[in-house]
Amino acid sequence: MKKVDDQIGYDLNEADIDAVLRYMELNDPEHASPERAVRFLATWKKNLRERDINSPLESELDKFYKQFIEDDLKKHE
Repeated sequence: MKKVDDQIGYDLNEADIDAVLRYMELNDPEHASPERAVRFLATWKKNLRERDINSPLESELDKFYKQFIEDDLKKHE
């Protein structure tokens, strides 16, 4: 699959994209799309690297997701 960022060293894969898309479909169906799932994964992984966190709490994920959607809507819609 496609490397998100050479600095991060994370390769996007279908399983991760599908998991994020399922999360979006369950929690925020209005904004669920494969393209947005890819953008979310890239943003999330970059943020984790910057914070040096590998196992964030679920509450942090929810907060991060909401902020991501806000920012993504401004950029892509």
